[in-house]
Amino acid sequence: MRKILILFCVFFIAACASFGQSDEVWLKNAQNESLYVKVDGLENASQQKLVFIQHGLASNLNHHAVQAAKRAFLNKGYVVVTFDSRYSLGNSGNAVPFVRLSTFENDLETVTAWAKTQTFYSEPFALAGHSLGGASVLQYSAKYPQKVNLLVPMTPLISGERWEQSCMQNLGDFCKQWKKDGSFSYTDAKNHKTAAIPYAVVTDSKAYNAYTLAPRIEAKTLVVAAEKDNVIYPDDVKKLASQIHGEVVVVPLSGHNFESKDNQANLYKAIREFLE
Repeated sequence: MRKILILFCVFFIAACASFGQSDEVWLKNAQNESLYVKVDGLENASQQKLVFIQHGLASNLNHHAVQAAKRAFLNKGYVVVTFDSRYSLGNSGNAVPFVRLSTFENDLETVTAWAKTQTFYSEPFALAGHSLGGASVLQYSAKYPQKVNLLVPMTPLISGERWEQSCMQNLGDFCKQWKKDGSFSYTDAKNHKTAAIPYAVVTDSKAYNAYTLAPRIEAKTLVVAAEKDNVIYPDDVKKLASQIHGEVVVVPLSGHNFESKDNQANLYKAIREFLE
């Protein structure tokens, strides 16, 4: 196992003692690359309930799914750690064309290793992730089953093969052009950042398959599917839930990104009820 070394060159924008407020932290990984982290719910630290939430491809910690999950966990007394993965459209470093599932996995390990040095840390903890971030938290939970007691993958990537098949079936012309060109230009609707999204992230993820991870996952699990998802087959997500022996919820009339207020409210409700 490759040890993640953290350079504790950490700059606090808000003091950790300021309970009830968001703390923003810049930290450096072993390659001296920046990661932007937010910690909420520090007033809950004495309850020893902690969750890390990871966004998906070409996104950031303000994504609808991340924020809905964050609200649910905060309302159940958790300390919540969200972060902008590298090679994404957030505040962390590096260019999006080099994003891979492995970079997401490394970032999650970096952030959890940093958190272990903080006073709010407790173990076992919960993990939640959306899309590519969902694949990342599944990988982590299978690798470190003793560390994770709750798991919430939201419309998670199931495998690179199934991602490509779904894309070609549901968005055929777009996906054929994406594969031919090697990338497509995408602009985040909230922060207006633009980047070239590489097809290599799809190709690279063909080495990953969530079904092979299922036997090693011990955490109590809620797997979230979206009824109108044209990126990840909803039936694949349901199959994953059955293999993990977890619960499954299908958010009605929702696409992959939980775009509407109703989608987000239903996602929030499902996670909150799971945490009861």
